[in-house]
Amino acid sequence: SSASSEHASNAAPCPGLLIANPPYGERIGAEDLAGLYRSLGALLRARFEGWRAAVLTGNPELGKRMGLRAQRFHTLYNGPIECRLLHFEVSPAAHVSDRPRPLPPAERGPGAEMLANRLRKNRKALKKWLQQEDIGCYRLYDADLPEYALAVDLYQSAEPATPQRRFVQVQEYAAPSGIDPKAARRRLREGIGVIAEVLEVPEHDLFFKVRQPQRGKAQYERLAQTGHFHKVAEDSLTLLVNFEDYLDTGLFLDHRETRRLIGRLAVDRHMLNLFGYTGVASCHAARGGARSTTTVDLSKTYLDWARRNLALNGFSGRDHQLIQANCLDWLEQARAYRGHFGLIFLDPPTFSTSKRMSGTFDVERDQVALIRAAMALLAPTGTLIFSTNKRRFKLDEQALCDLAIEDISAQTLPKDFARNPHIHRCWRIRHNPDA
Repeated sequence: SSASSEHASNAAPCPGLLIANPPYGERIGAEDLAGLYRSLGALLRARFEGWRAAVLTGNPELGKRMGLRAQRFHTLYNGPIECRLLHFEVSPAAHVSDRPRPLPPAERGPGAEMLANRLRKNRKALKKWLQQEDIGCYRLYDADLPEYALAVDLYQSAEPATPQRRFVQVQEYAAPSGIDPKAARRRLREGIGVIAEVLEVPEHDLFFKVRQPQRGKAQYERLAQTGHFHKVAEDSLTLLVNFEDYLDTGLFLDHRETRRLIGRLAVDRHMLNLFGYTGVASCHAARGGARSTTTVDLSKTYLDWARRNLALNGFSGRDHQLIQANCLDWLEQARAYRGHFGLIFLDPPTFSTSKRMSGTFDVERDQVALIRAAMALLAPTGTLIFSTNKRRFKLDEQALCDLAIEDISAQTLPKDFARNPHIHRCWRIRHNPDA
């Protein structure tokens, strides 16, 4: 999802004791438990500093995902299940990395060499295309081998002082139900070691995250507060990415072709970027010759990021507006913009809620009202690009039968995402003069 929402991260007042009994995987086996425990640890670190915490778990291996060092533990039984009651003092001194330690080559199984060979094969297959397209940020591996359920993305530095520096982001997908977490952790450690060696990336430039289904506020919860931004390039644009503070880096690689299309369509048009995130699509429109860009997002954090991206490329001033607002409310109130925009990019979240929103947003449920509201601001000969990352999403073309709709999902799927053709859906929508 590309939309954003702010969520307060101030520590809870009046230190106390928080007790949790999260699932063990015995009865709720299909849930992404590694991600759940990681989120619990992130919540404790971000909101409950100074508190004590106790977590009862039937799977101590999952407790290691919390990023907190247990002060002590007790062995207890929950019925027939042997459990650990982990005790924490939530303080910076207890913070530990939940990043897996690379497994040394001598301890790796035969699958590690298979992974190494696949990484080398993928690099060779993509090399010519990357050079022809001048692409420095791309997906190299996407769970090609079921034993190593990882996504591996490479980002080439655009810092003049370090043009050869590369960053690698590794994301772990949830293990299937019934997989032993200890075995999954071992394969993950194998994978991290192999990736670092094959790609020749130092440990400090390899970043690890758990990719899990997110809903509501959890989608945009900060993972850290480092404030470390790095410059990368895309189609002669300089953009800022952050590998540590958020689940996503600020640059959705699967939308590369969509952004290029926006750049081509933007010539001499006023462009509107709804749920604008870090403003990368607005940068492409401005570089492509847009008369103006308007970026709307609820999050001040992401709008500031968008402002920095635009300014890095020489785009600022009255022709490049950034508006902090709930897009749904803003669309209802933007009567002065009716028929104004020649190009609109609409890439809403799958699901969203925020303290600043009343109610919730669901892209499947609310798609028709959202598209209709956006089309009201579109010029008679304009184009709306609508995209969603929701799996199995179906556009309600019957309810939108008076519009000219073209499915461009295949055209906007980059070569490096060919293994995952359902990563997003995309449509070009216009007013139908014959309707």
